[in-house]
Amino acid sequence: MELDQQIIARGEIPRQFRYEETHIREILVGGRLRWMGDTMPALSPVPLRRHDGAASYAMLGSSPACGEVEARVALDAALEAWDDGDGVWPRMSLEERAGVLYALLERIRPLREPVAMHIMWGVGKAYTEALGEFDRTLEYANETIVAGLELQHRLRQEVSIQQVTGRTELQPIGVALCVGPYNYPFYETITNIFPALLTGNTVIMKAPPRGELVYTSLLPLFDELLPPGVVNVLFGDSSTILPALMRSGHIDVLAFIGTSRVADSILAEHPQPHRLHPILGLEAKNSAIVLPDAPMKLTIAECVKGALAFNGQRCAAIKSIVVQKDIEAEFLEGLREAVAGLQPSMPWNDTRLTPIISAEHAEYLDDLLHDAVKNGAVLLNDDRPERIMTLYPPAILTEVTAAMRISREEQFGPIIPVLRVESTEEAIATLKQSRFGQQLSVFSSSPSLLREIARDTARYVGRININGKCQRGPDHFPFTGRRDSALATVSIEDALLRFSIAAVTATPEIDDNLVLWKEMMNEE
Repeated sequence: MELDQQIIARGEIPRQFRYEETHIREILVGGRLRWMGDTMPALSPVPLRRHDGAASYAMLGSSPACGEVEARVALDAALEAWDDGDGVWPRMSLEERAGVLYALLERIRPLREPVAMHIMWGVGKAYTEALGEFDRTLEYANETIVAGLELQHRLRQEVSIQQVTGRTELQPIGVALCVGPYNYPFYETITNIFPALLTGNTVIMKAPPRGELVYTSLLPLFDELLPPGVVNVLFGDSSTILPALMRSGHIDVLAFIGTSRVADSILAEHPQPHRLHPILGLEAKNSAIVLPDAPMKLTIAECVKGALAFNGQRCAAIKSIVVQKDIEAEFLEGLREAVAGLQPSMPWNDTRLTPIISAEHAEYLDDLLHDAVKNGAVLLNDDRPERIMTLYPPAILTEVTAAMRISREEQFGPIIPVLRVESTEEAIATLKQSRFGQQLSVFSSSPSLLREIARDTARYVGRININGKCQRGPDHFPFTGRRDSALATVSIEDALLRFSIAAVTATPEIDDNLVLWKEMMNEE
């Protein structure tokens, strides 16, 4: 089917995937408040045919255009609920908070299909992948609670070292500001909120810039099940809301996923940065290194999945492929054949490629392509159709050099740049010289060579994938990065530690003290 034929009228959408406009008219700031102010339109990246035959992006609804005033109200609510650590929520035991969060999960569970629909229409993600995002989020949240209970039990075990007896307990830090991205509007936000809440913090959540309608049905649940002010939800322009919150100096934890440039600007607003606990997931330029003895069929399959899953709109996507000269021709031929049958389609079609996030981002990708070709790169699949609106066919670039923007900038889209190198050492040098350092995929059949590369590149990146694509999961593995790609490590247990402080209770091992200690512990 031609790309323009993919764009259909609203009435032609399969019935089970049709949407109704959703207009959020409340915010959560110490409780649900009716919104009477300005609103922001919620546009889908999915183009639809109008009655006049032209195409435009689906209007999904609208959400509150919060500003500095609402940010301050949300902060006041979070501070009141925190009460310098003496609020109802932070004073609860971790076990009591776990019970509340288990109940919250059970109330969220029936929302699977409506949440997936909001994800599909809001960010253009294939419906099956949207369902997978929901399932993975709830699994992560449940395992976070289990891990938190186990970690707290482990830390509470009495320890005797150097004539001192003591134990440790997780304690909250304060007010956590959680800011998630558009590409995983449910997963990346909820998986920050749950460890923050379980460890006793109060939370201000800034809804993502796309896919924000996901939270329509969650606001009542937060309001009903949690004490007032423990979770506060704001919609609107991040460039207005986030600086206002940070300038107050009362944000204690910043969990942010986005670009390093934006993160730097947010951090710079805090008047006491030494008191801030930043948890940052930033941009990446993950490479795949293909060595001469790579298992070619597997390598091509994993590179295509790694580069094009959800249109490459993932920080953990493969965004550059480095191939040794000896096998470049064979690899490129296989890559071209693998990509030839892949074209963007509508997200209800269970396709790998869907509309990318916006027309503005499509234009940015075009700029990267034009810059590369102008500077000597070759568009290998030059028979690809022209993009139509946000329907962006995958592009393979060869003869790519370090001078091109596509080598330095995170494309976050379905462009696959391929760099030729003469040796393994030259391939590794490209990583060493990069300002990013999240992940690497390396393809080879040599155990000794793989061992050597893994050992050396572990100083440059946070994860090395052997004969497999770059990815975040499983979620029990640390997810981190070096240089401009991340600050702090997250995983199910690591996140709990990032959102908390270990408080120690201890006593010198004097006979009277030990008797007193035993009585203290027995009274718990």
